[in-house]
Amino acid sequence: MDGKESDQLEFRGQNATECKNFIAALLKLAFAQGKQRDDQWIADFAATCMSDDALVWWSTLDEEVQGSWKLLRQAMLSEYGSRFCGGSGEEAEKFVRAVYHKANAEGKRKDNEWIIAYAESCLDGEALRWYAQLDSDTRGDWTELQQALLVQYPRDDTAGPALK
Repeated sequence: MDGKESDQLEFRGQNATECKNFIAALLKLAFAQGKQRDDQWIADFAATCMSDDALVWWSTLDEEVQGSWKLLRQAMLSEYGSRFCGGSGEEAEKFVRAVYHKANAEGKRKDNEWIIAYAESCLDGEALRWYAQLDSDTRGDWTELQQALLVQYPRDDTAGPALK
């Protein structure tokens, strides 16, 4: 990558897709610079690419996370990787899987209260407004919430089994 491409690399903290694309682009840049194994260099360079909400978020991180690409990447994926804004049925399905994955990783698969609190913390934009208008029974039960979510945000394509 030349200087122009690295100058254009920016992370604003908008959504999971932007986060994943930023991480991939940064890894390619580090490889092109021969810095793919330099944890601190990548973290320092990533900091120069932060703007808007991401910059505010980054400034709240402790110095250890700010100075380590391994820790920063994990923090970015944790903060932005599971955000659900209500864009599409495919995004809704990915969100449900991400919530299950996080619950399994945390040993909370059967803890409905924890799962609901985590899922709620990941909602943004249209999805957050939709969630706020749901009845309290649906908001308090992960099984009902995921069903309501998948009905509200159906897939555009017809591939896969039809729900009855």
